[in-house]
Amino acid sequence: MPFKRIVALALALAVLPLAGAFARGAGGFTWGEQYFDTALSNADLNARTTGVYGYTVTWGGQRYGGFAIAIHSDTTVPVLEGGFIGAIAGQEMRTGPFMTAVTLWTGIGAMNTPVYQRPGSFALIGELNLEMGLAFLPGVMVTGYAGMQAMVAVVPDQAILTDAMYTPVLGVRVAWGS
Repeated sequence: MPFKRIVALALALAVLPLAGAFARGAGGFTWGEQYFDTALSNADLNARTTGVYGYTVTWGGQRYGGFAIAIHSDTTVPVLEGGFIGAIAGQEMRTGPFMTAVTLWTGIGAMNTPVYQRPGSFALIGELNLEMGLAFLPGVMVTGYAGMQAMVAVVPDQAILTDAMYTPVLGVRVAWGS
């Protein structure tokens, strides 16, 4: 490959992440933790999520985007490990540096949990969140969120809601963009 093409490709790849800063939308990192509550949870998995996400926002405030997350529990029993990719949909409202949004994250992936004797199962995830954020620098927003997360292993010949796990979640997201 000629040197000019290599330089052009390297420059394009280096500048590409900056394109998100000039679009109406954002992308960043997410960290969350499940909290067991006897009234709202059916499994105490002590799991954490980490991942990346990106979305665009219409002028009416509707959010559309995608995510990739990994989930794991810190306890030895029960263990929960998995990964999911999916879509983000929601509505946000902004006033100056403040932002409030309601979002739904839905996805597919795989999880391994001995809770229901389902090692390496195909799985679905859904998470409904209320987010509140503050843009403390131009183009950088820190958001706290609270919501409800549900996961289910998809097993042939079994009702889908039999092995559903649901619990409240709290977390933080850091996003770059507009």
